[in-house]
Amino acid sequence: MTALGITGFVLSIIAVLISWVPIVNNFAAILGAIALPFAIAGIVVTRRKGKKRGRSLAIAATIIAVLSIVFTLATQGMYSKAIDDIFGTTNSSTQSSTKGKTQAEGSENTKSADKEGDIDSGNYHIKLVSVTKSGNDYEGKPTAILTYELTNKKNENSNFMDVNIQAFQNGHELDTAIYMDQPEGYDAESSTQAIQPSASKTVTVGYVLEDEISPVSIEASGTLDMSDAKVTGEFSLQ
Repeated sequence: MTALGITGFVLSIIAVLISWVPIVNNFAAILGAIALPFAIAGIVVTRRKGKKRGRSLAIAATIIAVLSIVFTLATQGMYSKAIDDIFGTTNSSTQSSTKGKTQAEGSENTKSADKEGDIDSGNYHIKLVSVTKSGNDYEGKPTAILTYELTNKKNENSNFMDVNIQAFQNGHELDTAIYMDQPEGYDAESSTQAIQPSASKTVTVGYVLEDEISPVSIEASGTLDMSDAKVTGEFSLQ
């Protein structure tokens, strides 16, 4: 045996043993790289001196040193992939969660409340009460009157331009009715009258019908509300 072969063998054994340990296996690659020249030198020396026993040990040290380097590279690649997978999954989950949250918030902003709710970013509360058939307009066309209740939640007097009301029948928007004679229960000025903070009022609006059978759908929203929050309701003609 030679000191070179023994040194290479010991270093290569240590290197291969710690090549499986994360982080520490960085040192294993260094040990393997150091052991390899010792082992090769041991082979050369024993060949010159004709020592078969020492040559076998040096050859074994060379093989183990090479294996320790290979194992180190393989395990580092495996651990790196595992870490990437973990963080990749975490990031994907976070992105999915964020995306889901964003979509949920978007749905929340654009959802419609059924016949009662807040509009105009919470400045008003509206309740759609009824849609009833009324008299004909000035052209003799059939009409219906929408009645709704409006509460001012602002810290200042209401402005009729803040609230947007639309009526639809058969998918078509209805025109506002103009009456020659004011029908019973209809107040033409109710929609434009201002109310103070926390006050409520009952509003009536007339619409020209396409027919006297199909239901009428109402959509109420804030005129300048960017959230698209709406209060909607469908009414059978009474």
